[in-house]
Amino acid sequence: MFTLNSLLMLSTIVAVILLWYESLRFREQITRLCRNLCEQSDMQLLDQSVSLTGITVARNRFGRWQLRRVYQFAVSHNGADRFSGYVTLLGSVVEAIQIDNQDGMSTLYPTQPGQIH
Repeated sequence: MFTLNSLLMLSTIVAVILLWYESLRFREQITRLCRNLCEQSDMQLLDQSVSLTGITVARNRFGRWQLRRVYQFAVSHNGADRFSGYVTLLGSVVEAIQIDNQDGMSTLYPTQPGQIH
């Protein structure tokens, strides 16, 4: 027989596991997005790594609460330099893509805003 405390603990564990799994799935998709962006921009994605750097809660344009995730990656123009880039997701929608460069931060918006599949 389950008590209220054990059901609450089980629900919390399941929620954490689902959040972790969803974050891994988004990370794989963001890695593909960054690789494609680098190919189109004549840059190279360094270390083949994209890492989650932050999660917050925010409202989308319809007023619904969703998770905002920020992923960081590293790029190079010539193999000798190194710049940071960031992809911001709200729910599963790409809000912005930013890449540092010599002149400062450049903000790129998706050519076709939409959901990450």
